[in-house]
Amino acid sequence: MSKKVITAFLIAAGMTGGLILNSSQLNVKAASKGIVNTTKMTFLYNEQGKLVKDRALAPKTAWVYDQQIQIGDQGSFYRVATHEFVKTSDVSVQHGKTENGIVRTGSNGALMYGYDAGNYKATGTKLAAHSAWQYSKVDNANGKTWYQVNADGWINSDDASTSNFINNSGVAKISYAPASGINLWTGYGTHKVASGQKLTNGSEWNFSQKVIDANGDAWYMLGNNQWIEGTYTKITNQVFDTSAAQNWDPNFAVVKVNQKASVYNDSNYKSGVKESSAAGTLLQVASTEQTGNVIWYELSNGGWIPSTVVTEMTNYRSPVALNGKTKQQTIDAVVSAAKQQLGKPYIWNAKGPAGFDCSGLMQYVFRQATGQNIGSWTVPQETAGTKVSINQLQRGDLVFWGPSGASYHVALYLGNNQYLNALRPGTNVKIDRISSSFRPSFGVRVFK
Repeated sequence: MSKKVITAFLIAAGMTGGLILNSSQLNVKAASKGIVNTTKMTFLYNEQGKLVKDRALAPKTAWVYDQQIQIGDQGSFYRVATHEFVKTSDVSVQHGKTENGIVRTGSNGALMYGYDAGNYKATGTKLAAHSAWQYSKVDNANGKTWYQVNADGWINSDDASTSNFINNSGVAKISYAPASGINLWTGYGTHKVASGQKLTNGSEWNFSQKVIDANGDAWYMLGNNQWIEGTYTKITNQVFDTSAAQNWDPNFAVVKVNQKASVYNDSNYKSGVKESSAAGTLLQVASTEQTGNVIWYELSNGGWIPSTVVTEMTNYRSPVALNGKTKQQTIDAVVSAAKQQLGKPYIWNAKGPAGFDCSGLMQYVFRQATGQNIGSWTVPQETAGTKVSINQLQRGDLVFWGPSGASYHVALYLGNNQYLNALRPGTNVKIDRISSSFRPSFGVRVFK
């Protein structure tokens, strides 16, 4: 077997000078099995499983290995040099090839899998039926094609197939308060490139396709590979794929008509009937509003329907991941990100960073702290975790005002009866106390 030189060994902490080893000092057999990646300084061991004390592998580097062995009761190791090994638990194995596209789940949804030591293992999570997902890598194993749809998740060709986009078209109205407007992108998701053009607040644009990217964000295509982020839009659908209605969408909730019902022009019965909807019809919801004692849903076609004649659909969504941090570390990061926004103005429908409305603030701080999307307004944010009562609230929970499925305000609970929120126009982001005069209705525990 031919030789290959490893050149980036790092002198372990405590060695004089912290020098890099000369490449002639250590050789490794050519890789025949694969490549491993380090995320931190990674210790080396010899054939007996004893620690090599004078060097380690540098963080965020890739290393070829030519065999995997078991050393006594110390566990599994990869050989990265002739007489030197790393623990399999200390590194990750590169697999799959980089490829971008859209995969769509079948009628039974798709099981999610993680990749561990050469094997795909079911995580217990399932993606909704007929939902579309952006993938970034493809692998072939066990007679199946595997698609990586998020950092730690894969689905396979038994449950999904490559597809273009969710069957949606309609009008996107830019809803972003700053005068600069929003970017028009070439491409979407992680592959977006700024086009140099901006679309102004209040302007309306026809879209022909929609996609949910790997972060759970909605994107709308306005022209030939020209895209806008759904976070900053208000959508009126002309064509809506009802087969995907139960898939969690960061911009919408879905309601089902209980019996034939009228859809009104505005959020009151005197505004006039716009149209009627048959029993069983699924309707996308863009916002909610309370008029008197009645909660009204604003529909994505511009009409309004009272909550008394519909049932909210429970939409599937993946939980917010800790990404290697402890629960407490993640909550601390969310609270810290939230407190950094104190004093910024309330701006209706703003998503930051210059100003916020209540749900835009929550979406922004969770995105900053975790890199994940909990939804762009209150009702989708209700599905970000497990519902809890007000007397069960814990630091880091979301707090909601209004009925479940029709909430109208959201805040972040800080503990000690305090919450951080963007309340109304004319106020700034601030910390308030729970009181009998403005008592929240329920909480949602994002991190279990």
